[in-house]
Amino acid sequence: MRIFQILLFCSFFSATVLVGQNDSIWVGQNDFTNCTAVLLNDKMVVNEYTPTGKCELAIDAKGIFTIQPVSLQDKGVVIPQGKRPFKIAIKDFNTKTMTLFSDQTYTEIEVSKVLSQCRKGDHIVFITLDRELALQHNEVLVK
Repeated sequence: MRIFQILLFCSFFSATVLVGQNDSIWVGQNDFTNCTAVLLNDKMVVNEYTPTGKCELAIDAKGIFTIQPVSLQDKGVVIPQGKRPFKIAIKDFNTKTMTLFSDQTYTEIEVSKVLSQCRKGDHIVFITLDRELALQHNEVLVK
């Protein structure tokens, strides 16, 4: 009986260790590992890539939106690392209701197309499709 208890304990312990080692398979070991930004004409929309950075955009802005991992260099130089797919939602200023801009997935989109569905005070919300992309500043205030 004592040997049976020891074997049972060893089996339980081995199973616990194996599950603990494989947790990364289930929870995604590489989640949110690439610093990513919303870019307008290859320039970051956020004023500074910090937790307190602000994303604002004039209602009459022109150009192309993209989502790209970025390499942040000295003196605020940003080097885009390649366009990634994303979706867009519009968050209404009054009700805070979010609606999907389109069912389409984009790698780039003309800003005027998105702004045509916005009013001042709304937020444009960018949604990444890749769990490795950390998009800290994903909401852009329309001014």
